[in-house]
Amino acid sequence: MFGFRAPLPREGQWLELDGERFWLAWKAHAKARRMKLLVGSNGPRLTLPPRTSEKAALAFVDQHQEWLLNQWRKHQALQLPELSQGAVLSLPWLGQQIPVQWLQGRALQIVRQPEQWQIHTGARSSDSQLRAALLKTYREFGTAWFRQQMQPYLAGMPKAPSALQVKPLKSLWGSLNVADVVRLDVALLLAPEPVAEYVLVHELCHLLQRNHSPKFWREVQARCPDWREHRDYLRQHGGGLKAEARCLFG
Repeated sequence: MFGFRAPLPREGQWLELDGERFWLAWKAHAKARRMKLLVGSNGPRLTLPPRTSEKAALAFVDQHQEWLLNQWRKHQALQLPELSQGAVLSLPWLGQQIPVQWLQGRALQIVRQPEQWQIHTGARSSDSQLRAALLKTYREFGTAWFRQQMQPYLAGMPKAPSALQVKPLKSLWGSLNVADVVRLDVALLLAPEPVAEYVLVHELCHLLQRNHSPKFWREVQARCPDWREHRDYLRQHGGGLKAEARCLFG
């Protein structure tokens, strides 16, 4: 039996299932306790504990081929084309679709009005510049929205977060670090308002409990009684939200 710590016996394997061919990357992780398959934004990946044999890894993949194929097809279905100039008639904002008015101008500019987005594009404006500008606009307006939603909850907290950041997050919806900085995924701004607010409440409650113990969930329950419903929404639709965010912001 061929055991390994590093390097891996191989970097991955090509799989051909029902006529579809794709690369499955292998990655050893020192803290992994069991083999795990994941299909994410970087494609399929097999995580392996130290000293896993190549034979065992191949057998594990073989046993889970049907699941892997189904997840790969779901992932492929979420691959949307990136935003380009003039390509959309509306943009998502907290569960609503806001109309877009495309205008010609001297330079790229995005104006967020109550009833519509105005996007001014110049002759030299590129699609990548458009996506970067749209991300900047969403982050600015999203930060202001989350700050407003946060205020009523602060009275029951030992302290306020040291900062609040809205930015693209690869897999998480939010986090609270040791410096008490709350980070929230910009893709939440595409979800319904109560769902986005639930994630904010979730991270604020970590100021009270730095874990996911029953005490923590009681704190969440006290502030967001429908949290299970919102969590289930993210479990069901989260992949689509993150895919749409990649389409809009690159």
